[in-house]
Amino acid sequence: MVESEIDRKIAVIFVADVVGYSKHMEKDENATFKAYGACEKILNKLLKKYKGSVFNTAGDSVLAEFPSAVNAVECAVDFQNEIKERNGSDKTETKLEFRIGINMGDVVQKDGNLLGDGVNIAARLEAFSQPNGITISKSVYDLVVPKTKVTFNDLGVQKVKQNTFHAYDILLDPSQKRTLKTQSTSNTTLFAGIAAALIIAIAGFFVLNGREEVQVAEFQDTSKPVILVASVNATGLSEDQQGFANGMTESMISTFSTYKGIRVLSSSTSTHVAENNMPDEDIRNEYGVNFVVRSSMQVMGENARLNVEVTDLKIGEVVKTEKRDFALSDIFTVQDDLSDSILGALQTNLGTGDYDRRVMARLDTMEDFTLFLNWIRIWRSYTPEGYEKSKVILDDLKTRYSEGHPIIDVLDSWQIDQKIQLKLSQNEDEDRDQLRLILKRLTSKNPDLPDGFNAKALITLVRLGGSCEDAIADISHAEKLGGGQETLLIGAAVYNRCGERKKTIGRLRELLKIVPNDPLWFQTGFLVSALYQDEQPPEKIYEVVGEKINAEDMDPRILAIYAIFEFEKGNLNEAIKYYKRAIGNGFRKDRIEPTNEELRDKTYKILDEIASLASD
Repeated sequence: MVESEIDRKIAVIFVADVVGYSKHMEKDENATFKAYGACEKILNKLLKKYKGSVFNTAGDSVLAEFPSAVNAVECAVDFQNEIKERNGSDKTETKLEFRIGINMGDVVQKDGNLLGDGVNIAARLEAFSQPNGITISKSVYDLVVPKTKVTFNDLGVQKVKQNTFHAYDILLDPSQKRTLKTQSTSNTTLFAGIAAALIIAIAGFFVLNGREEVQVAEFQDTSKPVILVASVNATGLSEDQQGFANGMTESMISTFSTYKGIRVLSSSTSTHVAENNMPDEDIRNEYGVNFVVRSSMQVMGENARLNVEVTDLKIGEVVKTEKRDFALSDIFTVQDDLSDSILGALQTNLGTGDYDRRVMARLDTMEDFTLFLNWIRIWRSYTPEGYEKSKVILDDLKTRYSEGHPIIDVLDSWQIDQKIQLKLSQNEDEDRDQLRLILKRLTSKNPDLPDGFNAKALITLVRLGGSCEDAIADISHAEKLGGGQETLLIGAAVYNRCGERKKTIGRLRELLKIVPNDPLWFQTGFLVSALYQDEQPPEKIYEVVGEKINAEDMDPRILAIYAIFEFEKGNLNEAIKYYKRAIGNGFRKDRIEPTNEELRDKTYKILDEIASLASD
């Protein structure tokens, strides 16, 4: 066929692909088929709405053509939003995530299919996209940017194999913002020259199910420790048993990912680390990893031994080891048991230590303990959305335990307290009566549980008209029971409420010295707020926060206080930037409530002025 006979045209190509499809299939094939069918139904509905037409499929991926770049982008945005809503439903058992890539370029029509670089680049863009994300080419960006209200993130020029393209992410959520190393059009590969920074982008090439896929991992500074599960080192496996090792790595990653307080890197990152034999120092510097989980498995006939160890890269030491001898037929039970054990150790070491151990001892399963930790993290966001999400977790836990279970009562008391604080109560008097009932039951039936007295101290003081004298007595009693870190935190809140600022600051400084992790910078935010209320100079607050101020999940109280400082210096643009970040992280003025009336009036006045500037 001569060149003139080739049927060419310019087309907008849309590629959508399921994240981790093979892992879902291995776990539950029927459930995955059913879930994919539900997602496909959503996509087909939107394709019809936006006039897109499917020209190819590959099991877990869809390639479609659109008559308009705007249509393609709006279809992608609506699809990801509907998938997010589906995954957020309690009725959704198998939650699938998608990546989407969109390109406009020259394609060849052949036998009802579309081929050529226009399609190839769309596929590369899909692979570059983040889970739940959309990545588009510059040709699409130039057309849609003046015609849509979505936010874009410029990733610069990227090069994969023979394809070079300028890529943009569509930010459906601020947390999706990332930075990738910009590629020149030289022969530099994606693996070369990756810089260590707070935000590091790693691109790797892997062959999955017979097709190339680019895995891009993005790391930002947050309060979440980063965990790398190294590829399992297995010996003695027969050819048909080789999948056990990879399956074990995926299983641990899946288990660890249930805890929202840590960031677990993908298996593609584990493979890249193994293939390049990266030393711990490079893993820490290039990926921001805090802990590495390594496993080795030896198989002798039908018997096996599995060893797992956790290395803390900050101190360069192994901090947890586990060993199991088992029949090979029990491998799946053993890998689940070991994954739960290691996750429990990580959660306790990265949480609030003694408090976590007390809770773990009173809950039945590791799944319940993980739900408890996720409740804490979400509840501490202190927003209406956080309240609703944490309540869903608590309601789930309530179905697993009888009424009056001490840990459930502790959570329930704080949940109702936040409900009142956020003005979400339908009847505050009834909620206060329920609080009195729960707190009385907690302390009378569990006289040895410090957490009940912690809750009674602060909630009674703030919500039920209690006295400072009684609240401080309850905190002192909790300390005698071995309340530890949680009692330091709640005691600081009691002393702060009672105007004893020096004791508040002292307790919080002591707390931050001994806590291994500060989810959402909650405790740091409390200390900064206390220092601000004590009218300490900005330099004292800057010393506490340091470079952590750039963390994406920084406590909104800190960001708001930084905005105030910048406003007072006359740096209005910086003030607005901090204020917008604070609002994005859930800030409300009542989170900073100085007891000093003059400072409160000044604070609220400045915040109102910044808000006005930010809205102009």
